[in-house]
Amino acid sequence: MSPVTCRRRDIAMSALERIRSTLAAPGGEHLGDIVYWTLAEARIDRSTLEKIWAGAQLAPELLPEPPTAEKALKSAVREAALGQPDRLIRLGKDDEAALVFAVVRETKHDDGSVTYQQETRIILDRKTESVSSDHPGHDLANMIAARFRELRATHTPDDIRRSMMKVLDSCAAITLREHGGVVWVPAPYADMVRRLQSGVERIGSSKLYILPVHASTDANRTLADAAKVAIEDELAQLKAEVEGFLAQPPDRVSTLVRRLDAFEALKSRAELYRQVLNVHVLDLETTLRDLSVSVEKLLDQKAAA
Repeated sequence: MSPVTCRRRDIAMSALERIRSTLAAPGGEHLGDIVYWTLAEARIDRSTLEKIWAGAQLAPELLPEPPTAEKALKSAVREAALGQPDRLIRLGKDDEAALVFAVVRETKHDDGSVTYQQETRIILDRKTESVSSDHPGHDLANMIAARFRELRATHTPDDIRRSMMKVLDSCAAITLREHGGVVWVPAPYADMVRRLQSGVERIGSSKLYILPVHASTDANRTLADAAKVAIEDELAQLKAEVEGFLAQPPDRVSTLVRRLDAFEALKSRAELYRQVLNVHVLDLETTLRDLSVSVEKLLDQKAAA
C-alpha cells in the first residue's frame, strides 16, 4: 500500500468523527457540506429520470448513458443466474451480429465426474435488438426475456449512483471514506448539491443527506488534510499516466487532449481548495506545467507523423 493510500485511509477513518463533533457547535463561515445517501427502490425508466433531472436543473450530460439492449440482456442474465445451483449461464458468442448466452445444466456423479448438457441458448440480435431462445418455453429463457424487456428502458441503482458521482465530481467533491459513499462538497457548490438532493429524493425511496460544515479549528484542519491528500493522489496518478504515455504513446489523440483537460481541472480544483481551506500542494503548478509540456510534445509528434 502506497504512502498516499495509507494517508488517505487514516484520514478517512477519523475525518467524519472529527467533523461530526463540530457540527453542533456554533461555527463561522460555511465551508461546505458532507453528503451521503441511500438508494432504495431506485430502478427507474429513462423518460422519468430525464424529467426528474430536468426538474432539478441538473446538466443532461451528467445523466447515465441511455440503457442499451446489450446491457439489458447482461443484467437480466446476471439476475437469472442467482439461485441456480445446478445450472450455469455462460457467454457463448459476442460479435457484431449477436450476443449469445447458453444455459448449461451441470450434473455431478457419484464417481466424482461432472457432465454438462446445454439446455438452450438466449440470443440477442444486435440489428433488431430482440431476444429469442432456440427452446421456446424454457423457464430461464422466459425469465431472462421478461427481465430484458423491463431493463431495456430502465436504469439500475448503479446507474443512478454513477450519475450522482458525476454531479459530485463536477462540484470538486472529496471522498471522506475509503470505499466511498461519504463526500465533502465545497461551499460554492451548495446550490448544486441541494438540487441533486431534490432530484435523488424523487427516485423511489432514496435519500440524500446534507450536513453543513462551518469553519472551526477541527473542521478546517480535517478538511484541509483530506483535500491535500486528494490533490496529491490525483497528481500522482496523472504523473504515472503521462510517464506511461512517454514509454508507449496512446493511439488516440483524444486520450492526450483529455489529459490536458484533466490538468486544468485539477489546477482549478486546487485553487478552490486553497480559497476555501487555505490548502497548498507543494510544486503542484510546476508539476502540472511539466506534464502539460510532455503531453504537448506527444501531440506535436502525432501531428507530424
